Amino acid sequence: MAKQFAIRLSLIMFAVSVIESAVTGEAFHAGLITAGTKAVCFFVIGLLVGEIARRVVEENAVAEFAEIAAPSAVQES
Repeated sequence: MAKQFAIRLSLIMFAVSVIESAVTGEAFHAGLITAGTKAVCFFVIGLLVGEIARRVVEENAVAEFAEIAAPSAVQES
């Protein structure tokens, strides 16, 4: 999940950066270098944020499951 999020985030940033460099009239080579650098940076950010999100969701799911399972175990005794 984290890798998919990182890939999407970096592709979006690459596209936005290429469009920005085209609109501002930046040189083609410099625009691609800038876009590539930004894409790599946002890939790393996406990996970190995606991993944090995965852990939060997993922890919440475990807590919810424990909360749901605990009352049923008490009722059976």
